[in-house]
Amino acid sequence: MTGTGRRAGTRGRGGAATVLTLALALAGCGVPTGGSPATIAASDVPYDLASPSAPTSGPPATPAGVEQPEVYLVTEDGALVPRGRTVPAGQLRDRLTDLLEDLSGGPTPTELTERLSTALRPDTTLSVTALSDSTATIDIGGNAEAPSGRESRRTVGQIVLTATSLPGIESVQLTRAGEPVDAPLASGELTSRPVTAQDYLPLLTPEATSATPEAVPLDAEPTPTS
Repeated sequence: MTGTGRRAGTRGRGGAATVLTLALALAGCGVPTGGSPATIAASDVPYDLASPSAPTSGPPATPAGVEQPEVYLVTEDGALVPRGRTVPAGQLRDRLTDLLEDLSGGPTPTELTERLSTALRPDTTLSVTALSDSTATIDIGGNAEAPSGRESRRTVGQIVLTATSLPGIESVQLTRAGEPVDAPLASGELTSRPVTAQDYLPLLTPEATSATPEAVPLDAEPTPTS
């Protein structure tokens, strides 16, 4: 055998030795070198590595109290307009109570400069006496005589539109001294059913409030309907 052949043989034996050494090292480190995949026991997985990751997409949770409900006030031409109010986080009934207190308090100094007013009488109180599903029962209190005509419709419109601006409230049942009362709708008709914001949307435009349908007091006897 020539020298060249011996050197080639030497390199071949050296390469084989290197491959064998690498295979043994991998085996010693626990890295599989062949065969079918094996299932690793959960107890052998490092802490929290096997736990599902929290999703990173989707909208973030809404912090409590970030919704800004509104109170409805009266413009110079008689239309109802909303103004935002901040209501603290809490139970829905408590938040509605706070919002109605803001409404009873009338316009803020800034809103007065906008010539906004309220149809509610100065000593009117609004109390949440019940909350069933999405219907709030609101008792209208105070010693002042109940408003009539367009003022009664604006008064009820302010209460209902304000209450239903709070998420979770969809309708309002009105009472006075604990007794159910018929609520005047925007049209001037009376109804004994719970009323919704939809019933008072016409009051958001001056044209609706400038009409002169029959005037009825808030606590009047219901008008028979056919």
